[in-house]
Amino acid sequence: MKNLKLFLENLEAILPDNITLNQALIKELGLNKDAASRRISGKTPFTYSEVCALAKAFNVSLIPAQSNTFNNVVFGYTPFKNKGVDSKHFFQNISNLLYKINKHEHKLLYHVAPEVPVYHYYNYPLLFNFKIFYWGKYLLNNDYYIKRVFKEAQVDAEITEHAKKAYHQYCLIPGVEIWTPQTLQTVLTQIQFCIETGDFTNKHEIFLVLDELTVMMQRIKQMTEENNKAFDFDEKINVPFQFYKMDVNINTTSILAEMDNEKLVLQNFNSINFMFTNQHDFCEENLLWIHNLQSKSSLLSGAGIIERQKFFNMVFKQINDFKEHVTKLSI
Repeated sequence: MKNLKLFLENLEAILPDNITLNQALIKELGLNKDAASRRISGKTPFTYSEVCALAKAFNVSLIPAQSNTFNNVVFGYTPFKNKGVDSKHFFQNISNLLYKINKHEHKLLYHVAPEVPVYHYYNYPLLFNFKIFYWGKYLLNNDYYIKRVFKEAQVDAEITEHAKKAYHQYCLIPGVEIWTPQTLQTVLTQIQFCIETGDFTNKHEIFLVLDELTVMMQRIKQMTEENNKAFDFDEKINVPFQFYKMDVNINTTSILAEMDNEKLVLQNFNSINFMFTNQHDFCEENLLWIHNLQSKSSLLSGAGIIERQKFFNMVFKQINDFKEHVTKLSI
């Protein structure tokens, strides 16, 4: 009841001077005057759909109306049914988050990574274009990509420039990443799938993508060795990078951003989409889960030389074995 009262206060505060709260409910919910009054007074409870309709109509956050009893969390997300959504949209969502995080003095970005975190691809135009192509064609059924093979999907110069700037933002945020033995395997599986579906017309196209994948992993390896995301910046700065390796595979991607006194969680769903919330208890629960994973994982950044070398040797072996596989194909 307290949270609903706060929601109604926030709603009333943004209404035009000539519209009362009662009138807003009558207009947006199709209620009569008595029914609207009973909801405002608390005599008749709001339905969840009614609260959502008001929040959408007047752009009022539902976050204050959430319960702190661990069983009522409101998420925001961008629905697939939106015709304006394509694979580039999801890149822009994540890149906007990076810019937002960097506006804060205290910042830390956690990422539990059953597959390579998307921001690593931003610095490698051909590799990133492959990810956008795969998402667009096979996950979003985008008309542009459905009609094309990979070489016909042009690299968008504007997106490439924006991606590199977003990658720079990522490198300015202290980070904790937890990888598994199969984190790299997802992109290799996607490449294999596109080979089998005829999206690559020759081996050279495949090797160009794999070469950028190798370069990307070499930089991640050096970030880990230096314990610094910005080790190669012209301006000498230190941006801590804690890289963990789990010995078992997990299927849950989770991103948690700490920004001064605020936390924000992004939960992966529908393969590439994210739901997000800053509900306090949910964020704290996620942070405890991540800390638990850290305690059961090996820290490879800075120290842990032998374990680090073993892990990245395994990663580069995965890529080299895949290259060897490609050489034997009859494309």
